[in-house]
Amino acid sequence: MRPPCEIVQREFLPAVRTQLAKALKKRGLSQMEISSRLGVTQAAVSKYLNQTDPTTELSNEVSELVQRLTDMIQNPETKADAVVKELCSSCMYSRLGSTLCKMHQSAVHSLKTANCQICSQLLGRTDDALVERACVISDMQDALRTIEASTSFERIVPQVRANLVTCTQNASGTGDVAGVPGRIAIIGGRAVALIGPQFGASRHTAEMLVNARSMWPGVRACICVSGRADVVKAAIKIGFQVTGIADSESDAARILASLRRLRKRAGRTSEFPGIHVPGGFGIEPILYLFGPTAR
Repeated sequence: MRPPCEIVQREFLPAVRTQLAKALKKRGLSQMEISSRLGVTQAAVSKYLNQTDPTTELSNEVSELVQRLTDMIQNPETKADAVVKELCSSCMYSRLGSTLCKMHQSAVHSLKTANCQICSQLLGRTDDALVERACVISDMQDALRTIEASTSFERIVPQVRANLVTCTQNASGTGDVAGVPGRIAIIGGRAVALIGPQFGASRHTAEMLVNARSMWPGVRACICVSGRADVVKAAIKIGFQVTGIADSESDAARILASLRRLRKRAGRTSEFPGIHVPGGFGIEPILYLFGPTAR
């Protein structure tokens, strides 16, 4: 039970922070500026500047990384996520049969004996489950970029806000479904996903998707939008086979139960099915649209 993260925490990160703080100091940044750029306290920066560089087998890799990070941090156009990505990429490369891998196997001899390939499997795109989840998130991000770039999407967002979800191939519950935390809101007349897609972030729309797959096995994504008559008409016009239930309902299982009674009308083989749920007193109508991908 000794993962490579131990070495990353104990040797890699301290070496990077110490050398990076000193490099930024040489570039003329104050301790407070360094503190802000690194996301640590000023006291921590003072500690880094006054200690000797840690001795580690990772020294060469760390020095090269620090040079890249220093240039990135001083570039005003560099985004925060780019800096973190560079740091994590260096760590991952080192875990894939390089220095961190060797250090880990030396520290945990049983892993060397077992010819450990864990990092290669998890980070080298050979773990099918991780690869699939990464693809789901990528699919969601592409779809959300399209939505946020649209000047008209806000017209179909319901008062309860819209949501978009996508699931893995063999999804069995909402934990296998990625959604938008807080849903898709309207800010300044444009649709905005305030937080990036996450697995387990949606409950209701995710339940709709998981349950709907029992009727339409090919669907992997669902978006809920306004169920106004003009929106339903537009959805049908572009190819969705929309089936409506008779009564207003908010429970996903009950909605699908009602729909199963209309299975023949629902178009079981449809690649792009839709479910219209009518409104009620104080409840607006909602349209759920399904498809093979979020895009």
